[in-house]
Amino acid sequence: MVLVILALLGGSLLVPLASRIEARDRHAAHERLRDIQQALTGFAIIHGRLPCPSTTADPADPHYGVEDAAPCNFAAEGRLPWRSLALPATDPWGSARLTPGDGWAGHWRYRVDPAFTIAPVAAATLPSGDLQIRGHDGSRITTTDSQAVAIVYSTGPDREANGLNARYSATAPSYQAGEATADFDDLLVWLGRPLLIARIAQAGRL
Repeated sequence: MVLVILALLGGSLLVPLASRIEARDRHAAHERLRDIQQALTGFAIIHGRLPCPSTTADPADPHYGVEDAAPCNFAAEGRLPWRSLALPATDPWGSARLTPGDGWAGHWRYRVDPAFTIAPVAAATLPSGDLQIRGHDGSRITTTDSQAVAIVYSTGPDREANGLNARYSATAPSYQAGEATADFDDLLVWLGRPLLIARIAQAGRL
């Protein structure tokens, strides 16, 4: 009887502990995503453009984690060029890749509008890639005036892209953002054109 009671008590403690760990990791992921937004903005201020994604798969390659040379390659889903931005390669649920055959679980996914990878980005630069971000109900979050020019997302605790994020398209980029649900735990942020232009102007680079 004592063993049964102890087992029940132990089980009841595991659930709150797991919830606290997940909450901690999600908070850390949000913090890192904010750092990534700031790093991308800083990169744009310094270089006059946003970086291309990284598509090099071999960890031994000197270009691993470095942005691809322009024009950006959108034939396959790209990763954040973490080495070009001096940032960690993975979210709180990820681990380092050791061989070209290792999976990309936990690595930041990154998509950028092609027009904003060409220097110099100016007040008149308009998006050309039609990056769309939608909510769980399919409604569009970004509009023509607040068009996203770059998106970054984490695949979350399940380490798999969910919803629209699991359907990579080279020509019709559509992504999903929103609160975590039973079948969606990705965390996504984006840079909007108005804010990026404003930050570049504030730095005296326009």
